[in-house]
Amino acid sequence: MSYAVWHWVYQTKPHSQYTLPYTAQSPISRKTREFNTVNDIWEEIATIEDSDKYSIGQQLYHLLPLFANPNYVISDAHFNTINEYFYVTDYNIPLGKTLDDTDAHKLSQFNIIKNEMAIATQHKADKNGRSKS
Repeated sequence: MSYAVWHWVYQTKPHSQYTLPYTAQSPISRKTREFNTVNDIWEEIATIEDSDKYSIGQQLYHLLPLFANPNYVISDAHFNTINEYFYVTDYNIPLGKTLDDTDAHKLSQFNIIKNEMAIATQHKADKNGRSKS
């Protein structure tokens, strides 16, 4: 979900440079490795997640295209959830009748979207020379 938010903010176009199976250089270890399944991509993402001070969305926005086709890790469901987040926040639509009735997974996804959206939009503003701070 984190990568999908950055992808949404920057409106990047996914590429199809890598089609499974393939060999690519790990952006963390700098070693060439084989990617035979989508699980291999997720294993590399796990090493990225443990490696840096930046948000996972920002890291993946910059590093994922270096070793994988982004279409292997994002789907229309991610963008539907981002759109749903904006409907809920913009129009004050409740996710459930009570907090106990609200889907915990959905709350977790909305929290990720909120946090990554703030970081990504600030990064974009800084990059374009229009920092809010």
